Amino acid sequence: MFYLTPQERKFIVIIMIVFIMGAAVQLLLRRDIAPVRWAKQLRNFKININTARGDQLQMLPGIGAALAGRIVDYRKDNGPFKALEDLQDVDGITAKRFGRIKELIEL
Repeated sequence: MFYLTPQERKFIVIIMIVFIMGAAVQLLLRRDIAPVRWAKQLRNFKININTARGDQLQMLPGIGAALAGRIVDYRKDNGPFKALEDLQDVDGITAKRFGRIKELIEL
């Protein structure tokens, strides 16, 4: 049989605690810093709603594949948007959704 002395057990427990605390700190840092970095990058980045492809439109919050497709189809049928607010004419772009993305889009 294999037995550990009380000192060895204490050492193993301390090592486990340090490892778990280190992992927890890394998770907290990733959680807090990553969104801040992304927000800073997005602040200077805008999507042109008259030229963006469907996959680019999907980068906007609340815009999935189906809604991006409707935006592209609307643009093909009606020509380019003349004002940002015209995006609300697309089925599925509510005032609330438009409010979330208006700072992220341009003509």
